[in-house]
Amino acid sequence: MTAVDQELHALEARRRDAMLAGDVRALGELLAPELRYVHSTGTVDSRDSLLHRLATGAIVYRALELAPLTQTQCGDALIVAGEMRAQVLRGGELRKVFSSYLAVWRCQDRRWQLAACQGTALAAG
Repeated sequence: MTAVDQELHALEARRRDAMLAGDVRALGELLAPELRYVHSTGTVDSRDSLLHRLATGAIVYRALELAPLTQTQCGDALIVAGEMRAQVLRGGELRKVFSSYLAVWRCQDRRWQLAACQGTALAAG
């Protein structure tokens, strides 16, 4: 495993842990100001709206597994394709989510931040 692979796995683990804990401060450090986060439902969040929804409990992650499958470094960006399995409490209803995701991490001032994430729902498996 290369240093970039190790760093990516650490970033995805930090993102998962912050989302599970509802730790908007830790997550805020990982999210780029220009973040575009497209959920597998088609809902789109900015950095601020995603953090707000987590802070207010509009979205609560009860279980979350991120499995990066492939990554490609393109200059100062990492393009990650992976799968997500989650249990999400939204609107008082616990939902199981299984999706494929594409994430773009960008490095600026020697700091990696998530700049984009797009999820596509998959059949439960």
